[in-house]
Amino acid sequence: MEPQSRDVAKLIHQVAVIGGGIAGAAAALRLAQGGLRPVWIGQKRQESFKPGEHLSAAAIPLLKTLGSDAMLRSEVHRHAHSTYSAWGSEMLIERNAIVQPEGPPTVLDRGAFEDALTAQAISFGAQRIERDIIDVRVTDGHWQLDTEEAPIEATFVFDATGRKAIVASKFSPRFQADKLSCQYALFTSTNPEEPRPVTLIESEERGWWYMSVLADRRVILNFYSDADLPSFENTKMEDNVHRTKAISAYLSDYGYRLSSSPKRITTNSSWITPAIGAGWVAVGDASAAFDPLSSHGMTTALWSAIQAADAFVSQDRQKMQTYAENVAKGVQDYLSARQRIYSSEQRWANSPFWARRITEKAVLNLNATSVHLIE
Repeated sequence: MEPQSRDVAKLIHQVAVIGGGIAGAAAALRLAQGGLRPVWIGQKRQESFKPGEHLSAAAIPLLKTLGSDAMLRSEVHRHAHSTYSAWGSEMLIERNAIVQPEGPPTVLDRGAFEDALTAQAISFGAQRIERDIIDVRVTDGHWQLDTEEAPIEATFVFDATGRKAIVASKFSPRFQADKLSCQYALFTSTNPEEPRPVTLIESEERGWWYMSVLADRRVILNFYSDADLPSFENTKMEDNVHRTKAISAYLSDYGYRLSSSPKRITTNSSWITPAIGAGWVAVGDASAAFDPLSSHGMTTALWSAIQAADAFVSQDRQKMQTYAENVAKGVQDYLSARQRIYSSEQRWANSPFWARRITEKAVLNLNATSVHLIE
């Protein structure tokens, strides 16, 4: 579908997607598959490593809907057949994909996956523009998206800008359940022995650790704690990891050493409600961002992008309202599961990190226009 105006100086696009991650790529792709020509605005992806996470097998049907499931066959990703966790006790518990009917999750090369989705969206007709958004506002009944170059105008916006939610947060309240943040770094080994391709999750007094072997034999190591706690200020990951047992033993056995400077990202649980408004919809982390422990982040990004895009293409207001209600319901279910999982770790009930999660209570009103968090 062509933009509404042929006057180049006042070109108004029917729909714009803001945000360059998985949700933005999936939304742009699905809109283009629906016969539209979305303008898709996002920052150019940096060449530095981007931490991924397990892509749940539940995402496979979503990727098939997009015609993107073949991407997972790339050699840069690997199936996570064995995941071990030491949670609630020192004992390692294995979760093997052989007993999972839905199949194994995938440890992604996040950057390569996003690049492949981006290329597919462009091939279907999404108009990709690599710019920073400086400001967004409504002017004369349509959106004006100010960039460092010329402004871009559209009648409807998909907000896929992550937890910042630069459009949605102007019109809907954003709720935050915790202050979880992540320190991450890459480890490499010169040991000729082939490392066992596993994923390990291990809790300790100050938070919890995630370690996974990537397809190229590098190891990604993440430490999760609250950003306001003293434990998060210590970036000496090689020293800190010795507080673990299984993970430190694995790194030692295979000769892994720190090979990148530790970096930080925000990983708190937060959400917008409602996730829709006049002329906009939030998708991905802009609508609801989950704790990485859930492994729901990328699956939710794909699901929300597809659902919102299909509702927009159909021009069915009820479908868009149903999407917002499903986001609110998903947040409620997630918070209940989150509290249950964290409460199962009682060994450090008096430490600041664990005490917050063991005692908190989340109460949600299913009305899509009102969600309240009580701590």
